[in-house]
Amino acid sequence: MSVWQEPPYVQLKKDRPTSNEDFVGYIPDLLVKLASQPGCDCNFTLKLVEDGKYGVQETNLEWSGMIGEVISGVRILNVSICFQL
Repeated sequence: MSVWQEPPYVQLKKDRPTSNEDFVGYIPDLLVKLASQPGCDCNFTLKLVEDGKYGVQETNLEWSGMIGEVISGVRILNVSICFQL
């Protein structure tokens, strides 16, 4: 799963995360809780989005960021908190 570093939702314990334990915040906590529910047979690996973006349409066919990673098949899911003030 792609995530974007956005405190307090996703934060890093170290500069180069290598496992799920290197992520802290609301989203990692929520995913751990969901995956531990009875009957849930889920495993997940958190990865920072490569270009550090949520995603915008760069050309008619290509997207950047977390959206681009899902569309291209690099990731099967992304998780973020999006809000507008």
